Amino acid sequence: MMPEGPPGLAIDWAWASLRTHADGHACIGCRGYWCPTVEWALWVAISDQLVDGDDRRQAVTVVARQVLRAHWPRTVDGCRPCGLPNCERARLSGGWLDAIGDPYVPPSATILRPTATPTDDDLRRITEMD
Repeated sequence: MMPEGPPGLAIDWAWASLRTHADGHACIGCRGYWCPTVEWALWVAISDQLVDGDDRRQAVTVVARQVLRAHWPRTVDGCRPCGLPNCERARLSGGWLDAIGDPYVPPSATILRPTATPTDDDLRRITEMD
């Protein structure tokens, strides 16, 4: 009989994956900018509520940003990896970031934000109207 996975506890493998990705490295499960393995690891860590200590919290935060960036909706069809309009992975990572008060927004969304309200002088210069 073959074992189902590597020996050890799932949470140990989850933390190893989280630390690998938080340090900016890829794993064997990575598919470009998207990694289903680290999504599983993030779910395990958050759902088991084992995020104690600053180093673990930082690792989960970095990975939550990476997952949110990968699953941020790009079209009306939803996120690119899973194609769902109500993506659970985006909700999980966004929920974590919201719970800790992290204001992170993926770069693809920040370009949509207005940087500043133009002044009257700016509008006159832009429109060339005096």
